[in-house]
Amino acid sequence: MKNCWEENQCGREPGGKWAEKRGPCPVPLFTLADGFLGGENGGRACLFIANQLSAGERKQVCSQSADACEKCAFQKKLKKKYKRSFSEPLFVKFIQNASSR
Repeated sequence: MKNCWEENQCGREPGGKWAEKRGPCPVPLFTLADGFLGGENGGRACLFIANQLSAGERKQVCSQSADACEKCAFQKKLKKKYKRSFSEPLFVKFIQNASSR
């Protein structure tokens, strides 16, 4: 399975075609989530990362509306594939463990 920026082809990952013009998305830069559900940086945790951001910052994730994450086809694929592992409490625990390394 791909990371969100690969799946959605947003072009806002570092070096992506829109990163300079529109600014980089915070998800591919979120290194504490590296490895969560097998993704690179925040690539499989974009929903949980977006939930931790302010409304203005959240709009920087995929440049979509605040509720777009819950409707995202990629998020639905992750939920289906990872079932119980796809949860915000497990994500928070993962990044807490990562920050203590």
